[in-house]
Amino acid sequence: ACCYLAVALVAQFYVRRMEISMRLTIAYILLILLAPTEASAARAIPDDNLAYPVLITLKSGFLGSGFFLNTSTHTYLVTARHVLFSEPGHDLLSTDADLLCYSKDTKEPTPNRIHLDLVGLNAAGRIKMHPTRDVVVIDIAIPTAGANGTGEVKLVSGVTILQKAPLGITAVALDSIKKYADVLVANEIIVFGYPSSLGLKSMPQLDPSRPLLRKGIVAGLNDTLRSIILDCPAYPGNSGGPVLETEVDGLGIKLKVIGVVSQFVPNAEVWVNTTHSYSNTSISNSGYSVATPMDYVLELVSP
Repeated sequence: ACCYLAVALVAQFYVRRMEISMRLTIAYILLILLAPTEASAARAIPDDNLAYPVLITLKSGFLGSGFFLNTSTHTYLVTARHVLFSEPGHDLLSTDADLLCYSKDTKEPTPNRIHLDLVGLNAAGRIKMHPTRDVVVIDIAIPTAGANGTGEVKLVSGVTILQKAPLGITAVALDSIKKYADVLVANEIIVFGYPSSLGLKSMPQLDPSRPLLRKGIVAGLNDTLRSIILDCPAYPGNSGGPVLETEVDGLGIKLKVIGVVSQFVPNAEVWVNTTHSYSNTSISNSGYSVATPMDYVLELVSP
């Protein structure tokens, strides 16, 4: 009996010792997990996406937005057709245009500045305008093999680099594009551009040489017109800028270019004076806007 009692006491001792050890281990793990760490700020979108928007300034004074697109054979400037051409005559609105954009290094203050001879580029067939949709592309460069084995580009005639940022320009790749059929209603979107009409000159609040982002959602798809409706306001100057849709999957967040900002959706209010029999219509920005799908841009850049 004494032997059994001794064994039981020893077993109880080791069980108690294991419980204490396990509790200490759990406490140590929790201490590590809950200990304060040095947090590093993370941007909600990749830095190179911030370099997408391009400010387009026509010699005539008109302003618009755009972005560069890379294919295997060309680099294009993409924008809305009405930024460069009159409607409905489709005549060039200006003889020249200046482009301003930044590199993917968000801390680099030096922008890229490029001059376009629109008349010469148009005469050479470098400007491709969609016949029915509000998009246009300008062929500005051709990729070539560099002497050191790296990829380089050769500017076409009519394109002049006035100032170059150390990391150059950032262009949208074809695999970063989503077609109309794949656009998902209710997904978040970001509109990039230069809404030059915002603010007052007498009370400067915005830097007109820097792009602004605006977040919204895909509000709907107009299958009849094949256009994308955005619950996100657009203003003069936003025209031609890229619209990026946010996708969330098991690997994180992905951004795809789904369209080109085309127009805002107006809200019309009619005021009627029955006494004097006249009416007045007031037009305001509804907060919705329309984007032209990238399908029509791909039509223009396809061989």
